[in-house]
Amino acid sequence: MSRPRLSPWRDGVLGSVAQTAVDVETGDQDQDETPGEIGRADATALDAWPAVDEQWEPPTVDPPTIEVTPQPEVIPHQIIAVAAAKGGVGKTTVATNLAVGLARQAPLSVVLVDADVQFGDVAMALSLTPGRALPDVVTASAAGDALVLKAYLTPHPDGYYVVCGAESPADGDRVTGEQLGHLIRQLAGIFRFVIIDTAPGLGEHALAALEAATDAVFLCDMSVPGARGLRKELAVLATIGILPPARHVVLNFADRVSGLSVKDVEATIGVPVDVAVPRSSLVTLSTNRGIPLLQNRKKNPASAALTELVRRFDPSASLKRGRLHRRVVVA
Repeated sequence: MSRPRLSPWRDGVLGSVAQTAVDVETGDQDQDETPGEIGRADATALDAWPAVDEQWEPPTVDPPTIEVTPQPEVIPHQIIAVAAAKGGVGKTTVATNLAVGLARQAPLSVVLVDADVQFGDVAMALSLTPGRALPDVVTASAAGDALVLKAYLTPHPDGYYVVCGAESPADGDRVTGEQLGHLIRQLAGIFRFVIIDTAPGLGEHALAALEAATDAVFLCDMSVPGARGLRKELAVLATIGILPPARHVVLNFADRVSGLSVKDVEATIGVPVDVAVPRSSLVTLSTNRGIPLLQNRKKNPASAALTELVRRFDPSASLKRGRLHRRVVVA
């Protein structure tokens, strides 16, 4: 029987393998016949190799270009505590107008906290009827979850949020200074600006707010007790080491008929006055109506002074840190 013919492809492959086998056998026989000798072509090839002691350098390969995605600029938060040694100097008025002004710079990135746990009246000054108050916001469910916390806040139509004060002093007494400090730190992780309307003096809650604050707005009026009280407050805060890094002194109810001048107040408190808010019946009217002065956008000396205070917290403003404190003039 004749052997079947393989396909051309198989003939080519098998033929190469067979020829390789023959060459190997022939080479082995040649080496056996002439051991230790190499052909002239092989010797020429070996002479072309570099000497052993020559240093070989690997080829240079440029590293691949890595495109780095620029990270977004992180805008630091600001915690602004509005404080005063005595009551009745307009802390709530300044705090609510700050919230209105800063909300125009950063909509939905401002929260106002009523930290006067016993007699806070931020809700009245803003005509708000809150569903939740400060004692509810510091509960365990809100303290452990940012989403729950934000749901407990009271939104204002002008684009900011409010933590309203307790309905009664008894309810407010349930809030501790530690709880208030934790709430402030929570809010700072959510909002660009945290404004705190503190209680008068240096009680537990006021100290907790000032300790967490990056900025403090200190208020006094044009009276000797008011100026002396602010001087003592600043001295105590400096002694215990919780004076905020940035301070802004506001002289409220400023006029020329009180028997004191701006220089007299500055000499008493020992620091310069930054903003002077003139005495105006419009301020009282706006508070009684529950509409902050800056909300109606009408021009008057009091709203101009409050706008100047708001501008001190605007990072895009031309006012430099070295020129923050300058002489104010009461019209």
